Amino acid sequence: MVCVTTLSMPFTLWAFQTLGINWVNALEASQFVRSKDNVLVTNGPYRYVRNPIYLGALIFIIAVGLVAANWLLVISSLVLITVICMQVGKEERMLIDRFGDEYREYMKRTPRFIPKLMREHSTI
Repeated sequence: MVCVTTLSMPFTLWAFQTLGINWVNALEASQFVRSKDNVLVTNGPYRYVRNPIYLGALIFIIAVGLVAANWLLVISSLVLITVICMQVGKEERMLIDRFGDEYREYMKRTPRFIPKLMREHSTI
């Protein structure tokens, strides 16, 4: 579990780095929707999952809860996971408002949290 927790940190940093200037504080959602400067980022870790920052945080939270083997920490981790999942829903609605069909298409091809292990291959 310690290795999983340790690996979640560089993954999360990679996601932040990939977003670059497109990262927006969730509390400033209205400014994001009005902004015309932001672009939809679909490369780097965003190629595999739509929410790699949250995925890294979820992995970290779950791993710490399991390693600690403390019921209070496990329960608070479950509450935090629920809050994160609710926040993701709000942010995805915000992204649909901002990017419309472009984000809807991205949603169709890219999973929310769990990456596809095998890519679909087309036959000719």
